[in-house]
Amino acid sequence: MSVLRAAADAALALFCALLLAVLVVVVAIGVLSRGLGSPVAWSDELARYLLVWLGFAGTMLAARRRAHIRIEVFIDRLPARARRAAEIAIQVMVGAFGLALAWWGAGLIGRNLDVEAISLPVPQALLYLPLPLAGIVLAIQAAADAMRR
Repeated sequence: MSVLRAAADAALALFCALLLAVLVVVVAIGVLSRGLGSPVAWSDELARYLLVWLGFAGTMLAARRRAHIRIEVFIDRLPARARRAAEIAIQVMVGAFGLALAWWGAGLIGRNLDVEAISLPVPQALLYLPLPLAGIVLAIQAAADAMRR
């Protein structure tokens, strides 16, 4: 099981790295083309899609690694039982947020399947595709973290 988890985490990290590399290239193409006086119309929109995907892929990776920012000054001062209860409550709220993100993200995808992007030949729904994926991963990770407590 841990080999599978490590492979999934490595694949997600590689996906994030690839998205970042492609984003840098697309932004460079947009900047250079504008500088040369012949702007490429699709570069800004593709950069926006890549940035959204990268942000949510990074959210999934940070959740898997427990790397999100946490302010623990109050929780660290609680007695052990109260700290454990607070951690479980936090993970329940994170899981609920993940499920809400998945639910509303799926709705956004459904409403934008027939809307074409402005300069790319893809549906606008592609922009919202990482929302339910990230929400589900966030909810599963929060459930696992709550059970570990």
